[in-house]
Amino acid sequence: MVFFDKLFGRKKQDENRTKTEIAQPLVIDLSQTPEPFQPFADEIVHLLLTNLQKLHLLEEEIFIRNEALRNPKEPNQVQPGQDELWEEYKLRRREIKNGISLKPTDEGSGSLGKPTRYEYVKHPNTKYVFIMKSKLRAVVEVYFKKGKQIDMKDQFVFKKEDEQWKINTKKYGFPEEDKWYKDTL
Repeated sequence: MVFFDKLFGRKKQDENRTKTEIAQPLVIDLSQTPEPFQPFADEIVHLLLTNLQKLHLLEEEIFIRNEALRNPKEPNQVQPGQDELWEEYKLRRREIKNGISLKPTDEGSGSLGKPTRYEYVKHPNTKYVFIMKSKLRAVVEVYFKKGKQIDMKDQFVFKKEDEQWKINTKKYGFPEEDKWYKDTL
């Protein structure tokens, strides 16, 4: 039973991880935000990073558990327990995403990888730009390196609904381009 819990059960240590994995000190560029809106940066960026970290930790946990299930003799075959693991990932990921998104979704579970999709929250060289020009809309742009060589950027557009900030859209792009590409959270 202990072996089963290690492979399939949530790990208490993962559930209790704190925000210490978010790179410190956190530097937020407020140069594009008028002074009256600058105090919102801490609240909105903290909300974003807390949830991106949850997604990062979940993907990291499921990746490790999935790797433990792999059979080296049949690397391309679905192993016992993998379907259940993916279903758990899908449900837990949806729970996090739907809690912070204006557009709840039943879309697929995403993918697993190393590095994780939002691993950049741990990197001290990640740059955050906060842009807010009205009381009901804010943008957080994140500039980071994917792997060791690819410069990328993510954009999260927040809207205030029922006194809560939630993500309305997410886009990605490359810093040398002005263009943004539609993406999912």
